[in-house]
Amino acid sequence: MGNSNAAQVFALVAGVVYALVGVVGFAVTGFEGVVQNGPDALLGFDLNPFHNVVHFAIGLGFIVASRLDATLTQGIVIGAGLVYLLAAVLGFLNELQILSINDEVAPDNFLHLLSGSAAVLFGLIGARQTDALVESRGPRARGA
Repeated sequence: MGNSNAAQVFALVAGVVYALVGVVGFAVTGFEGVVQNGPDALLGFDLNPFHNVVHFAIGLGFIVASRLDATLTQGIVIGAGLVYLLAAVLGFLNELQILSINDEVAPDNFLHLLSGSAAVLFGLIGARQTDALVESRGPRARGA
């Protein structure tokens, strides 16, 4: 990935981390009570099996996105970042009990805010890289 776009690198790293968190989460929660609020937590973050499925699916989605054309990856990373920012807002409003996030100041909400902000940032950095690459190729690369 020597010449990879920042969005592609972010997607791969975040994807691996999220997929692993999903798998490890199942070791903590098991597979019972899929959307129930429970006492299960991993490093202080609330969990239930549905939360694990979401993390695992997002992880796989990011891994797949990291292998796509840079412009597609940028859009996927920015879009996922916006979803995570929405999750943070919903969490701060205490509306994410389905993911077993039961408190407005739960650590999960701050992690979603950080993850979403990082995704949007790396997606935009990747877009700048793509724009700079197109510019460096001259008018023919821009379709003129």
